[in-house]
Amino acid sequence: MNLTLLSAAMLVAITLVGVLGLRRFPDKVRITFDVCCFLVISFYFHKQGIFFPVFPPLPDHADSGALWLRAIGGAWWLLGSRIVVAGLWFALHRDRRSRGARLFSDLFAAAIYIATAAIVLNSVFALPITGVVATSGVVAIVLALALQNTLADVFSGIAVGIEAPFGVGDRIQIADKIEGVVAQINWRSIRIHTDGDDMAIIPNSLIAKAEIVNRSSPSQRRAASVEITCPESAVPERVIETLLHATLLCPDILSVPAPSAVLTQLGARRNAYKISFFVGNTRHLSSTKDILLRAARRQLHYAGFLDQDRRDDTATPNLSDEALTVRRLLRDITLFECLDERQLDSLADLFELLRLEPGEALFSEDTADAALYMVAAGILELTRKSGAVAGTVDCIGAGEYVGEIGMLTAAPHAATGVARTHCRIYRLPREAIAPLLAKNTELAFAFDKSVRRGMEILHREVAVRASPDIGPQGQLLQRIRSIFHFGSD
Repeated sequence: MNLTLLSAAMLVAITLVGVLGLRRFPDKVRITFDVCCFLVISFYFHKQGIFFPVFPPLPDHADSGALWLRAIGGAWWLLGSRIVVAGLWFALHRDRRSRGARLFSDLFAAAIYIATAAIVLNSVFALPITGVVATSGVVAIVLALALQNTLADVFSGIAVGIEAPFGVGDRIQIADKIEGVVAQINWRSIRIHTDGDDMAIIPNSLIAKAEIVNRSSPSQRRAASVEITCPESAVPERVIETLLHATLLCPDILSVPAPSAVLTQLGARRNAYKISFFVGNTRHLSSTKDILLRAARRQLHYAGFLDQDRRDDTATPNLSDEALTVRRLLRDITLFECLDERQLDSLADLFELLRLEPGEALFSEDTADAALYMVAAGILELTRKSGAVAGTVDCIGAGEYVGEIGMLTAAPHAATGVARTHCRIYRLPREAIAPLLAKNTELAFAFDKSVRRGMEILHREVAVRASPDIGPQGQLLQRIRSIFHFGSD
C-alpha cells in the first residue's frame, strides 16, 4: 500500500473511531474533533486536486485507491452533516426558553442525515437509489400504520411548537389535572416538574387537545381565594373588616390589586365569606393560603365571632366585652402561661386600653417605655430605620404582643410601632408585673422560659424581629433580677 492509500485509510479509521468513541464526551469536544477531521480531509482532497467529493460511477475494474478515495468522501459528507446539525442545535438553543426544546432540531437533523445518506450513496459510491426510493414508499406506509400514535405525537408536537403556547420554564396547568413547570419539550412529549416533585411526561397528542393555562404569561402573578364561614349572628360588615385585616398579616399578598372580602352565602346557622387576593408567584400560593387561614381564624377569634367564643361569653355573663377580650388574650399568651386563673384575673384589671387611629404611633424605635402591648383588634405595623430610610419589618394583629423584652429588662424598642388600621391595644406597664415578681420569685424563671419559647412560635417571629436581642441562656434572667431587685434565693 503506497503512502497515499495509507493516508486515506488512516483518515477513515480516525474518523470512525472518533465518531463512535467520543459519543459520551461533551458537545464541545465532539464538535472540535469533527471540525478538525473535516478540515484535514478537505486539505487532503485539495492536495489530490479534488475540490468537491462527488465522483462518477465506478468502472468495472476499480482499484483500491478509488475505493479509499470514495470512503474518504463519505467521511467528509458525514462530518459535514454533523457540523451542520451541531450548528443548527446551537442556533435553536440560544434562547433559555427553548433550551429543552428538541423537536425542530431533531426533525431538521433527521432530514439532513437522510439527505446526506442519499448523496453519499448516489454521488459518492454511485449506487442506484431509484429502487430504494420506490421501496421506501411502501415501507413508509407500513411504518405509518404501525407508528400512527407516535406520528400523531410528532405532528401534534409540530403544531404545538408553531403555536408556542408555552416554553421551557413556564408554569402551566393542563386540563385542571396537572400543574407544574415545563422542564423539557421534545419531539414526542413534554416533561412537567409538578409541585409534588414528580416528573409528568405527557404525549404531545394530548397536549394539542387539552385546555392549557399558562400561569407565567402575561405575568407570574396568580389570583386565588379562600372561603370561611362564621355564625349568622355575626355582623357581616364587621366580619369583612376583620378578614381584610387578616390579609395585611400575609406579606406575600399583593397590595395592587387590593385583596377583597365578600359575603357569598347566607345560611340558617352560618354565613359564608370569600377572601380574594393576588400573589406575585405561584410558589407562594400554598404558603400564603396557610398563613391567611390561620391569621383569619386568629382575628375572628379575638373579635368574638367564632362559635366557641360565643359559648364562652354565655358561660360568663357578668363579664363585659372588654374583660372577655383581655381574658382571651391572657389565656393564649405564652408569656403568662405560668400564672393561674386567679393571678390572670388580677392581672387583667391592670391593663390600660389604648385606641389608635391609622398612622398613629404606639412607640418609637430606640425609646424605652417598659411596657407590654397586646393587640386586641386591628393591625400594628412595625418599621425599622436603615440609614435615612424606614423599612417595614412586618405587621402583627389581634392575639399578638410586643415589648415583653423591654418590660422585663428596660431595653429600648428595636422598631417603631404604627397603627395600620383602627387599633385597640392593651398596655401593661412594668409596675403592674412587679408585685407578682416580688411575691413569687419563681416567676422570673418562668418568664425567662416563656420568652424563649414564645420566640420559637411561628406567629411570634414578626414581634421577635421588633425586639432587642435577649442574649444567651441566663442573661435575660439576670437582667430581670437586676431590674426588679430580687435575688435567686
